[in-house]
Amino acid sequence: MSATSNIREQLQALLQAPITDWEQFEAILQPVAFHAGDYLAEAGKVANAIFFIETGIVRVYTLHEGKEISMDFAFPGAFTTSYASFITRQPAAVNLQAITPVSGYAFHYADLHQLYASSPQAEKIGRLMAEYQYLHKYNRELSFLRFSAQERYAQLLQEHPEVVQHISIKQIASYLGIEPESLSRIRKNMSSAD
Repeated sequence: MSATSNIREQLQALLQAPITDWEQFEAILQPVAFHAGDYLAEAGKVANAIFFIETGIVRVYTLHEGKEISMDFAFPGAFTTSYASFITRQPAAVNLQAITPVSGYAFHYADLHQLYASSPQAEKIGRLMAEYQYLHKYNRELSFLRFSAQERYAQLLQEHPEVVQHISIKQIASYLGIEPESLSRIRKNMSSAD
């Protein structure tokens, strides 16, 4: 099994078909590795790559009135970037920071657009990735309207149980849109209910 087989599987799942020109994709993939605390991309700079996370966890956050607001987490098997910046070529409003050591691959903007020009299938995958990001954002916004903070936390734990070991209470609380004290109460309630 090749080192890039996970990313191939994810792209084929997105496409719902085999990738016929995988060699072209593989040729533009660049292996990346980051230490915990390193930035994959920074606010104020144009995002020049889409990252595929092979191992580790990445936090997407912004600053508001001097406070860090966690907007998303990227777990193994996910693609992440500041999509607004990547698409518009304007400086990003968010930071992408490795919470744990991270390894994976990067698709750089210029390489990807060159591939789009030569491969209709690659262009379709690019569109599907953008649609996936939109749906991910939509579902997250909808969850704030439909579910309580405790329900959102329970769902996060169900989908990514490693969250508790690697992400601080402060960062999780910010992601859930609550204060750390509220998350502590939620955790206490959930553990007493078990």
